[in-house]
Amino acid sequence: MMCLRSSLLIVCVLLMGCSSAYKGLTPIPVDKACAERMRPRGIATSWYTASIDVVGKHMSGLLLVKEMPDSSRRVVFTNEAGITFLDFEFGASGIFQARQVIKQLKHKAVIETLRKDFALMLGIPFEQSDYQAWSLDNEVFYGVTQKKESAYFITDTECASLRRLELGSRRKRKVTVSTAGTDPRRPEGLTLQHHTFNMVIVLKKLER
Repeated sequence: MMCLRSSLLIVCVLLMGCSSAYKGLTPIPVDKACAERMRPRGIATSWYTASIDVVGKHMSGLLLVKEMPDSSRRVVFTNEAGITFLDFEFGASGIFQARQVIKQLKHKAVIETLRKDFALMLGIPFEQSDYQAWSLDNEVFYGVTQKKESAYFITDTECASLRRLELGSRRKRKVTVSTAGTDPRRPEGLTLQHHTFNMVIVLKKLER
């Protein structure tokens, strides 16, 4: 636990991979009806068992996703004893706040990585509507660009299913979010896989 911050900082600098994951993307017209129907709309208030593995380090506990009355969203990660590892708030106006973070995680690079992970999981990048669209390998990528990164939600060509979410730079796929279950607002499980360093977050819905 004490080494988590320094380990994550090292791998953030020593990024792996040099081939372009998005080289074959072909621009296509945006199907606005499909994009509106398939875009992620966040996760309803739910509890999950959580497992985080990062460069040989392991953390486990409970993760709460909570929709607040003011339309903000909270992500709170605690251990089984109730000690809070982190408490993130995503405001309705777009303002992010790390309300509480244990000192082992309290570093700008760590917080920013987790902020992006949870924002993608909650579908926050897709709340704007100025999507672009591309086709690749019988899939359609609907993307929005933020600074030097793009967030994608990916459907089949028939617009029958939402397959996954991704975050990437121009060349590199950085994060993939996969979900299990039939209700996208109440997924039975989620897996957040990093591709530029060894980090996986696995969430399984907890019935309370």
